[in-house]
Amino acid sequence: MKTFGIIAEGPTDQIVIQNILIGYFNIDVSSHVKFLQPLLDETDKGQKDTLGGGWNNVFEYCRSYRFVEAFEQNDYIIIQIDSDVCEDINFGVKKTHANGSMKTEVQLIESIIDKFVSEVIAAFGELKYEQIKDRIIFAICINEIECWLLPIYYTDKIRSATNNCIYRLNEKIRDEFNCYINKDDKNNMEKIYFKISKPYLKHKILVNRYEDNISLKYFIESLDSLNISLTSN
Repeated sequence: MKTFGIIAEGPTDQIVIQNILIGYFNIDVSSHVKFLQPLLDETDKGQKDTLGGGWNNVFEYCRSYRFVEAFEQNDYIIIQIDSDVCEDINFGVKKTHANGSMKTEVQLIESIIDKFVSEVIAAFGELKYEQIKDRIIFAICINEIECWLLPIYYTDKIRSATNNCIYRLNEKIRDEFNCYINKDDKNNMEKIYFKISKPYLKHKILVNRYEDNISLKYFIESLDSLNISLTSN
């Protein structure tokens, strides 16, 4: 079966993407998904030169030898990052065009993808990038991955919102699951994110709702464009 490595801002992002992959392929692919950055458990985290979470470490990983080595053990590499702080000087992607007009959400996604492409080429050369480019899948979230979950819990226009998404999610999951998202609670967040993204494990729910969020739609359409056969050699 094809294998997927996930480079992401944090373990909760990896969990959401893994659940989406299961729903997308309509088969449990979890044993064929490797959490590359940050690593999955405390044993892995003890490895030398391991990076922690955060958007800056996503870039650092993609500039490191780990990135090209990851293609030796994975058929596809998924790179996840949120756009909320893309204008940080160390991120370096503007939300506006040179003339000051705002980029559309798709234009911003593609600007962030271009940033990653330039970083990979600068680190490893254009030839190497050409060799691996069809095995890279970008999961660029506008503004945060929590917005991808709103279509599960809302049927009105909020399902397509791209701001205050954690607040909007908490309004729903407090009542439904008696829990809430608190980024400072490092012990429980992975379980909570698995629970609140669990509906996407069902193929029917995912395919009926992904179009409600434009950056989730971009990710799903990227998967579509690859026409991945899980069992092909």
